[in-house]
Amino acid sequence: MVTSRDKAASGHKKDPAWKHNTQVDVRGSDKSNVYPKCNYCDKVVKGGVTRMKEHLSGSHKNVAPCPKVPDIIKEEIKTYMNKSIISKHLAQKQFENKVDVGFYYESERSRRDSSSSMNLISCRGARDPMDHYMVQTS
Repeated sequence: MVTSRDKAASGHKKDPAWKHNTQVDVRGSDKSNVYPKCNYCDKVVKGGVTRMKEHLSGSHKNVAPCPKVPDIIKEEIKTYMNKSIISKHLAQKQFENKVDVGFYYESERSRRDSSSSMNLISCRGARDPMDHYMVQTS
């Protein structure tokens, strides 16, 4: 059974895809799931707003492109998706630059005490928190 559901506080959602779909409850045998439904072709897209953007823009293989979406909407969604990709690449580049200068690998104390036989190393990622304190160097 598919029932329509009002979008909660749609004013705070900045993604343009929210303007072109309606959320619907799809009731299964055990539970109910909420999926976006295209306002143009009534296709229920399982996978969330990202997959809905792919449906509206017709740019990916993950979902069938919408045959009824206006070209101006298609371009708006593509532009939004490209902006998002560019900002992700910029954030990755900034991270790599910080790594290149040693920001993520050395602590302030290890830079000051580099001549000492005891150096601090940083804890990057999911490691034991006790591993990053004092380490003997030879």
